[in-house]
Amino acid sequence: MRDLSDYSEKYSKNNFEEYKVEYRRRKVIEFIEKYNPDHILEIGCGMDPLFMHYEKASYTLVEPSTIFYENARKLVGKRKDIQCICGFFEEVATELKSHYDMVICSSLLHEVEKPEDLLDHIKQICSADTIVHINVPNANSLHRILGQKMGVIADVHEMSENNIAFQQNHVYDLKNFKDIVLRSGFEILDEGSFFVKPFSHKQMYQMLEMGIIDQTVLEGLYLMGEELPEYGSELYLNCRIGEENKSDE
Repeated sequence: MRDLSDYSEKYSKNNFEEYKVEYRRRKVIEFIEKYNPDHILEIGCGMDPLFMHYEKASYTLVEPSTIFYENARKLVGKRKDIQCICGFFEEVATELKSHYDMVICSSLLHEVEKPEDLLDHIKQICSADTIVHINVPNANSLHRILGQKMGVIADVHEMSENNIAFQQNHVYDLKNFKDIVLRSGFEILDEGSFFVKPFSHKQMYQMLEMGIIDQTVLEGLYLMGEELPEYGSELYLNCRIGEENKSDE
């Protein structure tokens, strides 16, 4: 069982993660705008729920961390089209309204002990038309490849200090990421990576603090994902229930 208090505290102190959250959210919103959903289910909203950045949809949020949940409740304000639920998604999925136009599972699949269970519960609340967006860190991120060549890690799939600190359980490359999603009964609509990160979180933040790089460089690194689709620091898949599973509804 994950220690959510420890996770929440470390998350708030991971300075470069603030920048990654911004670009991760940007990629998610790009796909929300592409698929134009009316009702979005966000699984794990962190400190910066999507509804703060995209207002053309209603939302259901499921967040297990009390700190993040209470923060989301305050941010909702007077909006009546947002529902916040405190709990692990796998435990509350049966209570949720079926179905949603889009499900956002951002930076979560690699953290859970049993990702197959999470994907199975997501599938249960999807209609044939529901789009599911999932993103995870990339084992073949440029900074991991560099770390391997330097001898810091023996293999790009090795758990880093950051992975361990954040109680993460899996390190995915594009192949095993796709494999687990396909095995769970989904078909893939879009795939790729984004934000090329040459160095570790700690090193990236130090360079920002010292003025070696700035926001303009970060923007360039985000856009470089288009040129280096296999080596971005994060992977994404957009998927929906596969044809073989639609007949079972």
